[in-house]
Amino acid sequence: MSQITSVEVFRYKGFQNKRWALAQMRNFHPGMEDVRGLVFYKLLGSGAGNGFSIWPDFSTFVFLAVWEDESARIAFQNEHASYIEMRSRSEDVSGATLSARRGHGTWNGKAPFLPSEEESHSKPLAVLTRASISRKKALKFWRKVPTVSRRITQQPGLLWAKGVGELPLVEQATISFWKDAEVLQKFAYGHGGRHQPMVKMTREVGWYDEEMFVRFDVLKWEGSFQQFD
Repeated sequence: MSQITSVEVFRYKGFQNKRWALAQMRNFHPGMEDVRGLVFYKLLGSGAGNGFSIWPDFSTFVFLAVWEDESARIAFQNEHASYIEMRSRSEDVSGATLSARRGHGTWNGKAPFLPSEEESHSKPLAVLTRASISRKKALKFWRKVPTVSRRITQQPGLLWAKGVGELPLVEQATISFWKDAEVLQKFAYGHGGRHQPMVKMTREVGWYDEEMFVRFDVLKWEGSFQQFD
């Protein structure tokens, strides 16, 4: 079987569950290097609203993982105690199973997403963008974020998007799901595309010390995301 990527969005209610979930940003990691078939993973916090905010959202966390195959993922979900507790404490879990199609860049010096060699027949698409923001330019970057947030959330054909990250303000990522390639292409590159000014500004200002872009086919929806079927 080929490599897969899983994205799971955990939502929590109640002070105790939210506090526990926040503590997992530190406590979850011991032993993860020994998980069979796990290529790469990140446990990510999120910003308020749709995530494009300097204010945190303590109710929403995202587990992103790359697996050698589906069996490795299933074994982890059935056996890993902290993961099982993460699900049991959550009010809602939404997820998607993905197959990388194309991309560039690195995440903490790694390029874990291997493009599938199988022909793509997928209409729903997922996009991961990730950046390490230059400390010297972070303030200027965040002044522009509200405008970018409005552009992406107003785009027809966008199914879901959330800004997430490892470190507030400087280690940021965006996960988004799109109806099909046409609407994504229109947003990113089309005539008068809403994202073009931001791309141009990024090149001119040099906000990022490191960046990544990966596009995926959506193989399967899980939980609340099944509404997108």
